[in-house]
Amino acid sequence: MRILAAVMSAVIILSSGQLGTLGNPRSSYGLGSAQYLRGRNLLYSLYVDTTESSWSGEEKEEVLSKLEIASAYIEDSAKRYHVKTELVCNWQENTDLSGSAKVKFPIDDEADFEDRLDQEIALWVEKKVDYDALMEAYDAEGIALLIFVNNQVSSYAIVYDGIDNPKESVILAGEETPAAYAHEILHVFGAHDLYKGEEYTKDVTDYVKKAYPMEIMYRVTDLDGKRYEDRVVNEISPITAYHLGWIAYTEEIDIFPQLNRKQKSEGKNESEKRQ
Repeated sequence: MRILAAVMSAVIILSSGQLGTLGNPRSSYGLGSAQYLRGRNLLYSLYVDTTESSWSGEEKEEVLSKLEIASAYIEDSAKRYHVKTELVCNWQENTDLSGSAKVKFPIDDEADFEDRLDQEIALWVEKKVDYDALMEAYDAEGIALLIFVNNQVSSYAIVYDGIDNPKESVILAGEETPAAYAHEILHVFGAHDLYKGEEYTKDVTDYVKKAYPMEIMYRVTDLDGKRYEDRVVNEISPITAYHLGWIAYTEEIDIFPQLNRKQKSEGKNESEKRQ
């Protein structure tokens, strides 16, 4: 499942095709290498050099700083729902949680670039990162590979819904904000996009806009469209908390049955891309 996200104005806009049927989105909750956002989960950082750009040590540290802000935001949000979770991502303290890679093709055509990058990712998740060994070493519940590209590209998550490779990953542009990082990371743990025209029907997205205008799966800016590099000002609403499994019920699922959390254990759905 591939979930693509391009940030425009105050709302995240999906630039890929619809994921499943509108109003009946596919879910990765409880599946894949990042099953549940509880306990300890690992975020492995892979820095990718391209023909147009390479990573300096300073740039990597800047990305790590934003990643730590995003992780702390998620952990603090979980506490508000009486859930304890830990995202281990600091590769300066844990040197086995970072690596590097290189691609030999330019990023001059985004669609072609994403297809070719996906082919590289399929190799990286098998050859560059030993998911099982890292989880055992850290006594972790789950793991996701974060692939950082230092170019102007759309960030997206490759999540598992029962078909293809269960080793989940997230592609992130170095220029993105901590809120955008958090948004994409939440996808691999079961969160859904809540903005217009992507996963849910207009009545749902209109409700989210009114009831939870700062929901992080709806927007990654403030209400005026401002982006923040040093903090996350958005909220994780009861809807997303429910999709993450932090709460067992929210009244919105009675109003909008399409919001019902589906644990796709049967493996009947295809993989897809979400942004």
